[in-house]
This record gives sequence, C-alpha cells and structure tokens, in this order.
Amino acid sequence: MPHRLSSPDFPAGGIPMFRAHLACAAVLLAPLAPALTVESAGVQGRRTARIGALLTPPALDGDVRADPAWRGVPALTGFRQLFPDNGAAATRRTEIYLGYTDAALFVGVVCYDDPQALTISNNGFQSDSFAIVLDPFRSGLDGMVFGTNPVGAEYDGQVANGEVDWNWSTVWDVQSRIHEDGWSAELAIPFTSLRYRAGGDGEEQTWGVNVARVVIGNNEVAYWSPIPRQFSMYRLDLAGAVAGFRVPAHHRNLKVTPYVLAGLARTDGGEETRDEEVGFDVKYSLTQGLTLDLTYNTDFAQVESDQLQVNLGRFSLFFPETRPFFLENAAAFEVGWPGEAQLFHSRRIGIAADGRRLPIEGGARVSGHLGAGTNLGFLHMRVDGAAAGEGKTDFTVARVSQQFRNRTSLGFLAANRDGETSNQTYGVDGQLGIGENTTVRGFVARTRTPGERRDQHAASLYGGYASSTWQYSASYMEVGEGFNPQMGFVSRRGYRRAAGFAQHTVQVQDRFGIDEWRPFASYQSYWGFDGLQESAKLHLESWLVWRNGADLWTAVNFNREAVRWPFPIVGCTVTAGEYDTRMLNVGVTSPPGATWSGGAIVDSGGFYNGRSLGFHPYLNYRPDETLSAWAGLNHNAIDLPGDGCEFDVNVARAGFSYSFTPKTNVRTVVQYSDASEVLAVNFRFAWLQSASAGLYVVYNEVDDRMGGLGRPRREVAVKYSRIFDVL
Repeated sequence: MPHRLSSPDFPAGGIPMFRAHLACAAVLLAPLAPALTVESAGVQGRRTARIGALLTPPALDGDVRADPAWRGVPALTGFRQLFPDNGAAATRRTEIYLGYTDAALFVGVVCYDDPQALTISNNGFQSDSFAIVLDPFRSGLDGMVFGTNPVGAEYDGQVANGEVDWNWSTVWDVQSRIHEDGWSAELAIPFTSLRYRAGGDGEEQTWGVNVARVVIGNNEVAYWSPIPRQFSMYRLDLAGAVAGFRVPAHHRNLKVTPYVLAGLARTDGGEETRDEEVGFDVKYSLTQGLTLDLTYNTDFAQVESDQLQVNLGRFSLFFPETRPFFLENAAAFEVGWPGEAQLFHSRRIGIAADGRRLPIEGGARVSGHLGAGTNLGFLHMRVDGAAAGEGKTDFTVARVSQQFRNRTSLGFLAANRDGETSNQTYGVDGQLGIGENTTVRGFVARTRTPGERRDQHAASLYGGYASSTWQYSASYMEVGEGFNPQMGFVSRRGYRRAAGFAQHTVQVQDRFGIDEWRPFASYQSYWGFDGLQESAKLHLESWLVWRNGADLWTAVNFNREAVRWPFPIVGCTVTAGEYDTRMLNVGVTSPPGATWSGGAIVDSGGFYNGRSLGFHPYLNYRPDETLSAWAGLNHNAIDLPGDGCEFDVNVARAGFSYSFTPKTNVRTVVQYSDASEVLAVNFRFAWLQSASAGLYVVYNEVDDRMGGLGRPRREVAVKYSRIFDVL
C-alpha cells in the first residue's frame, strides 16, 4: 500500500537498483571560465539562467567545493517549497552548478544540512534526495529526470504528460559524499544519453530545467523554479529556462549490448530443462533526437516477477510493463485510458495469456523527436508462440504525434498483430491545454478483427481543472462490444461510462500538526448499450494530511452492481441480479523516512449479496542506507450466501533489498496467495556496469498447486551483459 502523500518527485518504492556514490558540498574553487551566469525570476515567477562550457570536466568524486572545474560558476539558489509551505523559502540551502563539455552535461549539487539529521536509504522515496528534470525540446510535455541521494543512489526516469516512469534507465554516472556541512554530488550525463534539437555546432539552445530537493525529516520538497502546490516539477511547461547550451550537432552513438545466459529449471516431477542463450541489443542515434534500437533473442531473466493479485470482480486485471527494452519511450506509444482501454500495451508481446513468457526472436524500434515538435514511434517484434500453442506472430505499431504550445498535441496510432489470426487497431488522440490550470484530452479508435460483426469502436473525452484550492474533472468514455485491440488492453467491453470528481484543499494552518484537509467526492457509472446501469460508485472522503507526512482518511462508498450472468469468486458463485451496497473505508499512514514506518486500511460493508471485511496493513523497515525491508498483507473476509461460501482471501508480500555498493545489490521478494494457492519467490543478485547491464544471478520458485501458472517449478539463471561503445 503506497503512502497517500507520496512525494510527486520520487518513487514510492520499486525504483531501479541504485548505482553510484554521493556526497554534498558547496561552491566554487579553481581557475576556469564561468560556466553559468546567475539566474533571475522570469515570467510568472519561473527562473531563468545561462549555462556555459567548462574548460575541464569535474573530477566526479562528489567534492563540489574543492573541484577546480566549478570555480567561478555561479550557483542556482533560492529554492522555494512545494510543501509543506508552498512558496515559502526552503528551510535548507541548496546550491546547483551546471556546465558542459563536448561530451557531457555536468551537474554539481551542494545540499547544506546537519549530517547527523540526514535520512538515508537505498530506497529513493525514503531518503533525502536531489533530482533534476530536463526538457531539451521545451515541449512542456516530455523530458527525463536524473536523481541521487547522500550515498549515491542512481535513478532515472522518462517524463510524459506530468507523469514519470522510473523503470526507464540510461547510461550516466554520479558520485557523492557526506561532509560536515551536509552532502554533495556530481553528475555526468553524456549527450549520447540525451535527446535534443538538432542544429549546427555552436548553435545556442534553451532547455527547460527544474531541480528538486527532498528533506524527509521536514517532509519538505523544494524546487529551484517554483511550482504551484497542485503540480509537481514534472509539469514541464512550468520549468525554468536555461539558455546557452551549445551542444554537438550530432554525436555518432552506436552501443552494442550482448548477453550470455545459462539457466536450469526443474519441476517437482524431476523434469529438468537446461537453457543456454546468447543475444544482443543495439542502439544507434539516427539523429540527436531519433534513436534506432535493435534486439535479437531478447531476454528478460533479470526482471522481477509480477505482483500477485486476486480478482474479486468480473473484469480483467491490469499488470504494468517492467521489461527494460519496452520501457524506453513507452509513453510515446500510449493512447487511450490507462488500465481500462489502451490501444497498445507492450505486455501483449512475448507474454502468453496465462503469464508464461514466450521467446522473442527479435525486433526493431525507432523512437524520439523529429524536429522540435514531432514525435515518432515505430516498433516491430516477432514472437515464437509455440509454447502457447501458436505459431510465429508479428507485432507492429506505428505512432506519430505533433506537439503545439501550452500542453497541446495531436497524434495517430496504428497497430497490427499478424499470426494465426490477425487484428488491427487505429486511433486518433489529442490534448488541449487551456491556460495553466485546464486540460482537455480524448481519443477515438477502431479495431478490425476477422469474423467480428459487433461494434468495434472506442472513444473518450476528459476535462480537468486544477488550482491550489480546487480540483475538478469530468469524463465520458464508451467501448463497443466488439472492440478488441489485441496489442492493447481492455478491462471490459460494451459500455458507456460517465465520471466526475471534485476536491477542495483547505489549509488548516498547523492545528494539531495538521497541514491540510482535503474533502472530495467522485462518481462513476457504467451503462450497457441497452440502458442497463451495470456499475456505479459514489465515493465521499475526508482526508487529513499532517505536516510530518502522516495522513488519515475516512470514506464511504455507495456501490451498485447489475450482474447479467453469474460469475465465480474463489469457488463460489455470484448470481445474476442487482446489488446496492455501502462500504466504509478508514486508512492511516505514518510519517515516511523513519526507521520503522507503515500504515493500514480497514474496509467493511456489503459485497454483492453478502458482506466483506478487509484489512490491509503494510510495514517498512529502514535501519540504514544499505538495507530496506517491507511486508504487506491484503486480507479480505467474504461471506456470500450458499454452503461453504464464507471464506478468507489473503495475499501476502514481503521482501528486502541490500546494497553492498551502489552498483551491487541483492533483492528478494516472496509472495503468497491462498485463493489460488500460489507461492512465488524471486531472488536477484545484481552487479551493474551501467544502466541495466551487468551480472545477474536470478532464482525463481513457483509452487502453484492449482495449475494456473503451470506445474510447480524452480529455476536459476545466470546472465551477463555488457555495453560496448562502438562509436
């Protein structure tokens, strides 16, 4: 259960494993030309600055103040809080230094603090942290973020439409250190790992830039370029502007990453399967904004197992993508409503319906910017589906979108699945930004499946407004009975849905330590095309947020379900009929960042024609910067009419991660579901070179007594990959 007040700038667990060392110091020393001129307040309070070339690169040891490369470079300072006191000066001084060479962008950061008061963890969400977000095209819609903490945790992500994907990873380096005045760090980000507008050498560019600092002890997030309370620094059109980038017109960038793998799998029956594989990935920069990726015999042995879920409803569950090859520029292919009606979902490639991984013979992807405002995406993959009773299948998706000013864009997507059966999906989507606070977006789509005669369309329209005190949204979507994007995801078909949301944020002015009160209401309703209201939910909630990050909420749900046909839940049957129920929900979380932290949710009320009582606790343990451990339970006690239909459903999950060094770590996750009688164990040792390449030792065990995931199986794999810079 993630913290309800998760920082908008850092992941609530599950970030990529950390890879470098960090330290913090301040200012300037040494005889070099200045690389940055002092910033000033720009339009609407946004910051501006100029960057310049460094005569020599920094030593990259984290000692910013003693490094002569930063001498004479003015610091970016004057950070303002996002919370708890939006707009107020940050309680800790932060100094940022920017400069570049022909090869890389360099960032120096000095975070002043009492070194004894630092909160440090190998989990970025539970640690004092620093992050910089870059929007080289100044599109206001997409960019990338790089972050670290006092012990050199290295994490990165891609930003799109105000959201960040922390699973993405690229090649860069960071070193840091803790000292008597706090901590400091130096980052080196090669231009080959960035995408920016093509131009001749010496042409000056202005990039969107913002910088965040998190102080866990104060529950404080502060930005260099101030952001209204309702947004985060991933609202890129509100970033500061840094001029003076004179970047190379085009770095010839060819990286080859071969791998070798040896594996052994054994079933309970004693059957053994040995696996020896070789393959490779290739990355080549067609232009500075457009990248070609090639893959052969693609392998994802190092990817952590999916989180177990139990389906207590009638509709399909959604599992996110975690495989590295598909994560880069994944947002460029996203069209539709996430988790409900997506035109493209890369998990359809190489993963069978029962969760088994299928061999991916190879593929190619072209993605990135063509010019300043046009995004291109093309992906083609071939999968051997023999293990799932299918032949070879080709998956192809093409995407183009044009970006305009003020968060506005228009795009088109086409997808084709060609194997024993064929399927095509076509869609048009767009977004319109109105002022700073209002956004309208929508899509229309159609699929084509041989033999399908029912309506194959889908469409949605969404409008949202967000100020510091009021947030509203309304949406409409419909999905035809025959809409079937076989390269995408739909949770249900044949419906029209209307939804609305309203929230008011009240500043409590620190009474009893409370910072905000957030009452809100939401409503959504699904109707079949025959007019039957199939589902409806009215949610009323009161949410209290303390200044230290703790929160407490109480809510009541008024639910309506109209079941057309009986369906099973854990061996029992919910009969056809109409059900009106109420559910009470209470939740609490403790302040983040302490050695022990956690929370719980309790819900009780009607469940179809019976009752349900749920208890969902979680606990985090962080004794130091090397170890973090967690445990959680999803418990539901359900009582349905009928003999033997009073039962408990439990999904338990526990694990730990231990970092020997920022690039060497162990991670273990154990999961158990008593509803499906599945025990899953995943152990991973990683010794990383850069990005996600390195040595992995992985052990997986699945004890599946009901056969849903195949026979009980134990497997171990050793995989080694290395990135070679050819050009």
